[in-house]
Amino acid sequence: MNKEYTTTTNNSKEKSGFTTGVLVGGLVGAATALLLTPKSGKEMRAGISSQTSNLKEKTMQMKDEAKLQTQLGTMAGKEKASNMMDSVKDKANQVTSQAKEKVSSMKNKKNNNTPTVESEPGLPPSPEASKPTLGE
Repeated sequence: MNKEYTTTTNNSKEKSGFTTGVLVGGLVGAATALLLTPKSGKEMRAGISSQTSNLKEKTMQMKDEAKLQTQLGTMAGKEKASNMMDSVKDKANQVTSQAKEKVSSMKNKKNNNTPTVESEPGLPPSPEASKPTLGE
């Protein structure tokens, strides 16, 4: 596995755990502060409403940020996969062309090494060349 991808995945998990902790801590702290502070009912409801809207806003921001990070990670993964596919295709094409060259050279060697019945110039004809064949 690619080290960069693994590091990115670990960092996002750490950030996710941290943000979850911040949210839970914020909720507990806000609830404790609201409940332990001596206030009238109206003041308490207003404070709870204010804290709830702040928490809702922060949650929406973190959701949007997480969504963006996921999209960026997906795009990076697709790009890396595409690059790897291109590399594999190039390598496969190279291997295929080398194999074709080898086969072609072996065929040429075979054709060049086959003995001919005709004699070479300057040499007397071989006895096999002068024998009649069945078809004649």
